[in-house]
Amino acid sequence: MEFKYIEDINKDAKNWHSSLDAKNYGMDWGKFLPKDIPAEKARDTDYLKDYLDRKYYKTGKIAEFKTWMEQNIHPTQIQEDLEQLMDRKFSNEPISVFITVFGRGMYNVPEKFFYINFCHSNSEKTASRFYHELMHFLFHIYYWDECKKAGLSEQQIHDLKESLTVLLNPILEKRGLPLDMGYPKHQDLRTKLKTLWEEEESFEPFLRKVLELKLAIL
Repeated sequence: MEFKYIEDINKDAKNWHSSLDAKNYGMDWGKFLPKDIPAEKARDTDYLKDYLDRKYYKTGKIAEFKTWMEQNIHPTQIQEDLEQLMDRKFSNEPISVFITVFGRGMYNVPEKFFYINFCHSNSEKTASRFYHELMHFLFHIYYWDECKKAGLSEQQIHDLKESLTVLLNPILEKRGLPLDMGYPKHQDLRTKLKTLWEEEESFEPFLRKVLELKLAIL
């Protein structure tokens, strides 16, 4: 697996604009707007880019973060861990990682990219986020259609996808990384999935049982 780390203020601003009014998984992402930039100013592309440039790009903070990832993110280990967990393989094509200052990041599986949040207080969380986002990739590629055939709606599949990241925690603990806590609205489902996983511990039959039991819609 290869990651292409990309420092691009235009991509960063695009992620901000897609996030300011986003509401999903019980979260109002606009509330994560930093206090030193008003919402109306953040919606102005020129103002936002000037703000980001002055505070993060010209200061070298983004470049330093990019260097930290190049030195501390271990693509081969992440790939091996996730392939073992999900019983499926990644392709050999590189994945682009766009850096964003906003607390929410888009991802696109067909276009092979995701955003990673600039983390200035606890860089180790960044590695956990790589696991989180890339688990989504394998789920989309190999298991999304299975969930649709089982009768789940798009929203239910998204909720299941996010809740399944609870399965990462034994791996993250083993790697000495912060645990994946999930969204507040998914905590009950995450608990049920964790219990079921302890009985199966093989992803395909585990997911089949999840769908049979309709856990994703309870």
